[in-house]
Amino acid sequence: MVKVSFEILKDLLATAEHATLVLTSDQKIAACNERARHLIAPELETLEGRALPDICTGRLLRFYNLVSSAMQSGDAVTNSELAMGDAACTMDVRRGDGFWIVRIRDVTEQLANLYKLRQAEAEKEEMWQLMMTALNGISVGIVVADAQGGIIYVNRFARKFIGDLMERSRLEDRASNMGLYEADGVTLRAPHRQGIQRALKGETVMGERLVLRNELTERALNLHSNAAPFYDREGNIAGAVGWIYLLDQLDENAEPVRPEESAEIIDLMFRKNRE
Repeated sequence: MVKVSFEILKDLLATAEHATLVLTSDQKIAACNERARHLIAPELETLEGRALPDICTGRLLRFYNLVSSAMQSGDAVTNSELAMGDAACTMDVRRGDGFWIVRIRDVTEQLANLYKLRQAEAEKEEMWQLMMTALNGISVGIVVADAQGGIIYVNRFARKFIGDLMERSRLEDRASNMGLYEADGVTLRAPHRQGIQRALKGETVMGERLVLRNELTERALNLHSNAAPFYDREGNIAGAVGWIYLLDQLDENAEPVRPEESAEIIDLMFRKNRE
């Protein structure tokens, strides 16, 4: 009966996900799987029957001390971090039915992947900061809205003329609060004609002439207004970008920014918020 139980134990160890040792109370290895042998003493053909202190020297001394301390105190060890040669591991030690069970998890690959992820996030954050600096340094007003029309970004140039008037306004009040008029300078821009709202429905708006007049501008400003949608990975509209030029600053001979180029830039900018 004991022999059958031991064979079953060996089968269980062979299929265990992590390196596992079964120790007797006098610290001899009763059974272990191949993962444990590879971590502890890959040069030995078998570890069964060997005393743990005889093979755990040098680089494995901390491992042995943790196991021995747990066995002497009778207290379980959970998720203890240690190095097993070149491998970064965590270890559990607990008392079983007449034996002690030591389970070792090799987390080297997991930690390496975590490091790569953090490095990628740091690089993404650096790129984000560079893009924000660039967008805040150009003489073009840029406004970005989410899929519901909420304003999520206004660059520095645009804030000179609209401040937070757009962000704090409801859609139906934006034109009056911002002082946004049709080209005649008299007719308020209706909500359904505003570029951001049209872009959120899939339309690309290019070169529409508008007039902006409010307490920040101090005078009427003639604008070129543009807007385009940008998309998520499933092809759904994720938001819209609007960009404006002051007509007295616009070089009529300059090549205009294509709407798809602007949408690609904004999509890259805000992709980190969707990932």
